[in-house]
Amino acid sequence: MANSLDGAVSVAMKGLDELASLGADLKTKIKLAEPLEVSMAAAGWKARVAEWIRDQFPDSGLSAEWAALPLIEIGLPLSKPTDFSRGMAEIKADQHLSWLASLPSRVALRQAAVPDRINQQSLEIGRREVKLALTSRAIVDPARIQELKTVSSTQFDLSKLIRLCEELNLAFATESYLAMAMLTRAIIDHVPPIFGMKNFSEVANNYAGSSTLKRELKNLETTSRNIADLHLHSQIRRKEVLPTITQVDASNSLDLLLCEIIVRMSASI
Repeated sequence: MANSLDGAVSVAMKGLDELASLGADLKTKIKLAEPLEVSMAAAGWKARVAEWIRDQFPDSGLSAEWAALPLIEIGLPLSKPTDFSRGMAEIKADQHLSWLASLPSRVALRQAAVPDRINQQSLEIGRREVKLALTSRAIVDPARIQELKTVSSTQFDLSKLIRLCEELNLAFATESYLAMAMLTRAIIDHVPPIFGMKNFSEVANNYAGSSTLKRELKNLETTSRNIADLHLHSQIRRKEVLPTITQVDASNSLDLLLCEIIVRMSASI
């Protein structure tokens, strides 16, 4: 099974060397060319790689990871680039090239998804238990969870909220993206009483705060809730497309919500 997987990954990587060569050409332009030429070359390279990734690995979320890498530029079109700006652009180009070099292993990990691997390992050793040995970044920063644990309140018990956040991190670590969508919805449905409101729609539409905070709360109420509802309530179809992390990651908006909860509850002590 491993050999066939390696072979499939190898076939899919056809064209990767050419794309890496274009990245090396971009590094030469960074050293010598003007800002506009560098920006256009970088944008063209990123677009070409993104298109190739979408063609080779649709619905993998990898094109979104590629697009999220730092912008490569050496300054505004009419500016005079400094040695520092060129050096920083080279570092960013190297980040892109390193990401491309790691692409085969990224694809292999996605094709042998964590839940599948865990279940397969359990079957192979005849166990009724699943064994987890995972290292992953956190959707909810552990420091934020620790802050929640230090909040003391006689009005609200945060133990369930903290557990939901911890389980959200576990769901991300095991690539359980359906569970992530549902846990995010559970969090926003759980916290409205902290804000003195009955439901999260009231929180998103009426809570006094900055325009940025209101926008992120509305994002949780609309986008995150709609995605969760889609996966919770849709019935089985002839063809399904499973969500990727790009679809269910609401970490930025969620962190702002948790910050506001900490500020609000700390002020009431």
